[in-house]
Amino acid sequence: MVSNNKFRVLAFDMGASSIRAITGLLDNNKKLELEVLHRFPNEGIEDGDSLCWDVLRIWQEMLNSMKLYVKKYGPELNSVALDTWGVDFALLDENDELIGKIHHYRDKRTDNIMDEMFKVVPKEEIFNQTGLQFMQVNTLVQLYAMIREKSPSFAMTKTFLMLPDYFNFLLSGKKSSEYSIATTSQLYNPRNKNWAKNMLKRFGLNPEWFLEIIQPGTILGKIKKELAVEIGLSHNTRVIAGACHDTASAIAAVPVNMTDYKPGEWAYLSSGTWSIIGVELEKPIINENVLKYNFTNEGGINNTIRFLKNITGLWLIQECKRVWDKNRSNLSWDDITQQAKNAQEFHNFIDPMDDSFMNPPNMVDAIKAYCRNHDQAPPEGVAQISRAIFESLAFKYKQLMENLEDLIDKKIKILHVIGGGSQNDLLNQFTASILNIPVVTGPIEATAIGNILIQALALNRIKDVSELRNIVQMSFPIKQFMSKDNEKWENAYKRYLEIL
Repeated sequence: MVSNNKFRVLAFDMGASSIRAITGLLDNNKKLELEVLHRFPNEGIEDGDSLCWDVLRIWQEMLNSMKLYVKKYGPELNSVALDTWGVDFALLDENDELIGKIHHYRDKRTDNIMDEMFKVVPKEEIFNQTGLQFMQVNTLVQLYAMIREKSPSFAMTKTFLMLPDYFNFLLSGKKSSEYSIATTSQLYNPRNKNWAKNMLKRFGLNPEWFLEIIQPGTILGKIKKELAVEIGLSHNTRVIAGACHDTASAIAAVPVNMTDYKPGEWAYLSSGTWSIIGVELEKPIINENVLKYNFTNEGGINNTIRFLKNITGLWLIQECKRVWDKNRSNLSWDDITQQAKNAQEFHNFIDPMDDSFMNPPNMVDAIKAYCRNHDQAPPEGVAQISRAIFESLAFKYKQLMENLEDLIDKKIKILHVIGGGSQNDLLNQFTASILNIPVVTGPIEATAIGNILIQALALNRIKDVSELRNIVQMSFPIKQFMSKDNEKWENAYKRYLEIL
């Protein structure tokens, strides 16, 4: 194993557009350093009429990443863990071989089928069983699409694994279901702390496919011997099931002072392709109002609940940039933000969660069409479109924070913004101005940091989550934004609500 003076672990941070292998070095002063060892693109691939993940290529790149580690640092490594996006899954047969494709959550097989699914088990009953928000990407909806198509895969299925559990199996040889990723499936009952077995049966799914659920930070064992030999890595390297859902890893790394702010008094915003806003609670909240507002109960570190809502985030501007790049605009992200800053304020209002923005062929055209359909002169040019997106995201955050405070019956005192979107000072200032509370941003790499420090926690290098979050505060830059022109923003917010 790596010596105590060089506690080094490897994290695979898997996003829907890119995957990175990141080493984390924790010194004796409890300061964490990160190094991106390898980065490779990840995107859905068309397979006939299906959109799927190229899992074999992902796996090969993971092996290449570990070989790069050995080449740079030698065979000694304390541990390895991974995190991924939620909801996607693998089915294994009796020989533990992968059955068929692993579909992408944006595959069109789940389009417009939820109402039909509710005829099998009513919406209210599903929510009462799972406490999860309804989205067409959910694992349950994907499985129902297979049921509806009479998929032959089920006849061969012996084991159901969420996607990171599948990669953990390839690394360790041990099949497991980690808590945080299981809770994204809409197949888990947070009251019973187990799979929603009665509901599974109602849909014709076999509860025996689903494994015992383990907590984040569980050491699965050593890396498979034959794999260690192939890579050149020490067989003593531990494989850890961290917080396998990327958001759970990220929330673990929120640098909140847990002495100053109690559960429910601080909120987080994981800002990236998706915007995920919520609070950390000790118990789930499942009632009619939670269903009405479509909030969700997902799992976090130490058996906590991430009470949150997942909405479209920077996907909107990312897709617009893709359109502009095709026109050879050569715009940087700084260019886009600066143009938005100088554009006319409160010219257009859009709902980031409108179905027309889910996966349009051209996001710029979709935004213009939305504005026309809502009696607004459509925005023209990069500046006005970008400004509309950033302002509308801030308004949406305001709306969700109001819903959140209503549901938990507490006043939220501070918002922590983490992830890639924490770099967008313009959006963060808009958010502080409309919320009228401090907005603290950073770290950018919250997901990888959480992944790495949960490994350190599992191996007793740090003692608890409070210390974990203190390490984040000491190791990475943090910025704070305060409200400006709140009255002006409040008036614009009223117009936003009227138009939508």
